[in-house]
Amino acid sequence: MLELEAQTLYAVLIRLAMAALMGGVIGLEREKARRSAGLRTHMLICLGAALIMCTGEYIFERYGGENNIDPARMGAQVVSGIGFLGAGSIVVSGKSRIRGLTTAAGLWTSACIGLVMGIGFFECGIAATAAMYIIIGYFKKVEDRITFYDGWFTIYVSVEDASSLANLYDGIKELGMKTGEVQILGKKHECKEALVSVRNDAHKERGEILSALDSIGGVVAVRYIS
Repeated sequence: MLELEAQTLYAVLIRLAMAALMGGVIGLEREKARRSAGLRTHMLICLGAALIMCTGEYIFERYGGENNIDPARMGAQVVSGIGFLGAGSIVVSGKSRIRGLTTAAGLWTSACIGLVMGIGFFECGIAATAAMYIIIGYFKKVEDRITFYDGWFTIYVSVEDASSLANLYDGIKELGMKTGEVQILGKKHECKEALVSVRNDAHKERGEILSALDSIGGVVAVRYIS
């Protein structure tokens, strides 16, 4: 097992760097999924958690022998306190769809990984990061196969202008499906990128839906999100 003494500057820098790196790995996957909590957010969460853990260990090594200080006490506050970020990432749309649960769980797990890296348990932190990346990035395909035909899903669309977005709505209607919440990305007056919620009333396959929407005039790109 790789261990570093917490009292050395080298050890602290390595732990903080490893925590930021692990957070960055998860953050990159979230960026590709166009989530609000992306690369920088996950890096900062892991870095902050590692910093708290290093601080707790430092306090224990310097004052713990005489004052019976628990080195895990500060870390425990991170595990419970990260909930405010998770709660902020969960939203309920106008169609009573709860979104952001995976992001909230990912933020909490990233904080836990930061604590692990901060105490110097690198093997566990790296293994947890790999497991988290696989679960978020690849198990989603399994989940999609189970839930895609039932209820709402979200697509990312890039269009030439606002009129092209209207054409997209018409195309969704022609496919026998319904449009729900629409979130305009970038500059609001341009309306060139958006996240669109669609209800799959026609029970069509994902590939068929994306191919049909991609062929609509003015649509530059369309991609399934969730």
